[in-house]
Amino acid sequence: FVSKTLNHNFISLATKAMCGLDTKPYRISLLDIDYVCVKAPMFSFTRLRGADPMLGVEMSSTGEVACFGRDSHEAFLQAMLSTGFKLPDKHRSILLSIASDEFRSEFLEAAIALQEMGYKIYATPGTAQYYSENANLEFTVVTKPVDAEDDGVNKQGLSSALFEIRSGKIDMVINISEGATRKDEISSGYIIRRAAVDFGVSLVTNIKCAVKMAECLERGFDKFGAQHIGEFYKLPTIGWAKS
Repeated sequence: FVSKTLNHNFISLATKAMCGLDTKPYRISLLDIDYVCVKAPMFSFTRLRGADPMLGVEMSSTGEVACFGRDSHEAFLQAMLSTGFKLPDKHRSILLSIASDEFRSEFLEAAIALQEMGYKIYATPGTAQYYSENANLEFTVVTKPVDAEDDGVNKQGLSSALFEIRSGKIDMVINISEGATRKDEISSGYIIRRAAVDFGVSLVTNIKCAVKMAECLERGFDKFGAQHIGEFYKLPTIGWAKS
């Protein structure tokens, strides 16, 4: 990944050094690179029936995709799309379920931006209440599923998040269960995440990635044109040579 990013063969350089051969070190200045490269992992959760699609740093991915961009947002979005991630374009609808106030606060500006862009936001009760009280945002409230069969409408007329996902009304799910302590919250989070995978709905489970995705949509990077890697290698550098 580093070799691709900097256009230098570090594997060859390391092999020569380990073999005791004469080597010429590369002169590199990271400040002179006028592009960003982001690598995104790929996981085959659709093939792992019942597995919780909650990513952890200890997990081994089934593949990775590295993409270049003029800034971190462009590179991030290209990498995500290259893994098969789909943008919320069909119905322009997003389901939010964020367990803790800490992460709800971190996503506050992103939530405001998404609503201003015209996305229809569904939210579980606690998440909807937080944004209503702190930012005067009105979302469509859906209930948390209590089990895998809870996909109907309750006595108050609120539909289950599971029902909305299975009905094909949701384009993207942002589910941040980190910080949840109650058993029912942990269980409902798993059911929502698993349903997103099983019904082909894009899923984000990391707050940093969720904020970044909202920023990408706000900046219009969903309409960018992909460029060849050679176009970035042609960009001039100041303090070092690529050849």
